[in-house]
Amino acid sequence: MTGVFARQRCSRERRGAVAVEAAIVMPLLIIMMFGIWEVGRLIQVQQVITNAAREGARVAAGGYVDGTPVTVSYVQTTVRNYMTASGLPTAAATGSVVTLTNTSANTWTDPVNAMPLDTFRVTVQIPSGAAFNSLPWSTVYHLTGVTSLQAIVNWRSANDTLISVDSSLPY
Repeated sequence: MTGVFARQRCSRERRGAVAVEAAIVMPLLIIMMFGIWEVGRLIQVQQVITNAAREGARVAAGGYVDGTPVTVSYVQTTVRNYMTASGLPTAAATGSVVTLTNTSANTWTDPVNAMPLDTFRVTVQIPSGAAFNSLPWSTVYHLTGVTSLQAIVNWRSANDTLISVDSSLPY
């Protein structure tokens, strides 16, 4: 019978141990969960602005959309609309800086004037300040030091409107 009494006494002594252990471990687990959540949100927003830059470059590459010439402002509007449709706050989309840079030897400003295979770059940046602060996270910039996000996409023009083809037969 001494074994039964010993077990009862031991269980009475350890009755509060689980609560103490939980009180020590739970804050650490919660901090880790929020950290993983915040970094995941940061990666998601980075992916959205990368995809927005790709969408802008895809539109610019064609030169025309439904018969409308593609200009730099058209590309900027396309990128911002993509960001808003993807769930980013309006302040982040409208506060973003979208640039389209001609990196080819040919001189053009608007993508409609690009030659086939001309290279260009679309850059999307959510700068620090109101645009970055509108993104719904709490501590990511305190923990990581990240205060702005940027995506750069290099692309080639597929605009073939400036090419003329002689349709006469050679004989």
